[in-house]
Amino acid sequence: MKVGVRGDVRLVPLRPEHAEAMFSGLSDARGYRFLPDDPPGSVEDLREKYVRQSAGAPAGSGEVWRNWLIAGGDGAGLMGYTQATFSGDDAVIGYHVFPAFWRRGVATAAVGLTLDAVFAVGAVKAVRAFADTRNAASVALMERLDFRCLRVIEGADFFRGESSDEYEFTLSRRNWLAFR
Repeated sequence: MKVGVRGDVRLVPLRPEHAEAMFSGLSDARGYRFLPDDPPGSVEDLREKYVRQSAGAPAGSGEVWRNWLIAGGDGAGLMGYTQATFSGDDAVIGYHVFPAFWRRGVATAAVGLTLDAVFAVGAVKAVRAFADTRNAASVALMERLDFRCLRVIEGADFFRGESSDEYEFTLSRRNWLAFR
């Protein structure tokens, strides 16, 4: 699956050997305010996770997993990751941009590249994404990229002592191709 470049942002396929370079950015607790995950415990824990992710979806799940790192030019290094889970003619995407790169257009470029890669798969008709309703930046990103809100999922998760509601967004292949 070919992945392109936008501005100074490019996507590279995730590999276990990226764990050390990703550890510092993923250790910034600010990046988990709206996520039920915690920062990785160690580089080795992260490497083991990347081994599992690189191996792909579990056999018989009917899913295909793709995971990319967000890389920057001009010595910016690694800035986060994007991911896509394919199932039939549907894909679900997610992303995590390190706080040091917030509000620089990195998420817009990286998610745009991810959408290009996902819709390059002929079978995919629609992409879904989920965002915590309190995460104004992610909600704005979905709207900026022409996603439509399908529904609000009340009580979608519970973490850090609070209940989390989520928006479910969708973007059709036709709308993405017309938008970009």
